[in-house]
Amino acid sequence: HGSVSQFCNPLSGQCNCKERVKGLLCDTCMDNFYGLDVTGCKACECDAAGSISGTVCDARTGQCVCKPNIGGRRCDECLDGYHRVQKGHSFLCLPCNCEKAGTVNGSLLCDKSTGQCPCKAGVTGLRCSQCMLQTYNLSV
Repeated sequence: HGSVSQFCNPLSGQCNCKERVKGLLCDTCMDNFYGLDVTGCKACECDAAGSISGTVCDARTGQCVCKPNIGGRRCDECLDGYHRVQKGHSFLCLPCNCEKAGTVNGSLLCDKSTGQCPCKAGVTGLRCSQCMLQTYNLSV
């Protein structure tokens, strides 16, 4: 799929590769490209804020090398159990720290953009760690 034609250089054996394709047989994507098929290779487009600089994505799957607690093929989302905090032109993924006793079904997962844990009735707060007014005894 990666060569322009079936013909190669008779001396070196080098095939004539499509754009973004490399290798003697034109069978590998260039750095930061992946998924060689009949159309060639696609750009990985790793998120600069979420991926480790100086790394290249997997040439087969396009998976970028993510910073801690960050996931997604492009390293542009937080892993489960973490929420996104914008920091200038970058972002961090911080733990949800949900209060298990205060969340629905004891969930430790929060909304990945706001950090809000899913609170039981009568429970409030970002981490579901406080009783609402006129209620008491937050327990399992």
